[in-house]
Amino acid sequence: MPVKSQFERDFKNAKDLFPKLDYTYNTEYKMWCITGQLDICDIKGVYWNTFDIILVVPKSYPYCIPLLMETSKLIPREIDWHISPEGFCCMDVEHNLIAMSKRGINLTDFIKDKVYSFFANQLYKLEVQHYAGPEYEHHVAGVLQYYREKHNISKVETVLIFLDNVLSKTGIGRNDPCPCGSGHKIKQCHLETIDTMKLLGDQKLKKDKENILKHIEVNNIES
Repeated sequence: MPVKSQFERDFKNAKDLFPKLDYTYNTEYKMWCITGQLDICDIKGVYWNTFDIILVVPKSYPYCIPLLMETSKLIPREIDWHISPEGFCCMDVEHNLIAMSKRGINLTDFIKDKVYSFFANQLYKLEVQHYAGPEYEHHVAGVLQYYREKHNISKVETVLIFLDNVLSKTGIGRNDPCPCGSGHKIKQCHLETIDTMKLLGDQKLKKDKENILKHIEVNNIES
């Protein structure tokens, strides 16, 4: 009997919670394709609605970022609803998804925490015209919001200092002074931030720096 992959083992657990989902494996693109329906209920278990979805999971699972599509077209295809005209869903800020993928995801938790929550929040907005909680802004404003809210780095110039230090691999040791200027050592201050930024990788950090510098130039912000 063939040994099942980690994805197949984990999908069995996910299906216990989401029985209307099934999967196939695409040999050409080397990806798992989860399709089916996702029933959404409120916290009291009251049924709200059902979404038709496609969740594409790369073969590199669990070290990957699954791609979500909504095919039932219940959500307005507008940027403020965090969904593309084709139905691709933005479940979270890219930085959080990258860090999660580097640590390794669990399929059941991903569907519960990212996919299910995304659709529940969309239904909430359809009902009351706003999301249940705060949401990320778009483009570079969302990048700065990520550093501000996730890592408590409020100043643009300080974000750039962090980016430069991590990219240059200097001044990021546990006992180095924290780049935020607090006077504390990194291990007593922004150690988790530094570790997370390392997970994001140089390519993403360079893109952040490039976009922030353009933002400063276009908006005449003093850095």
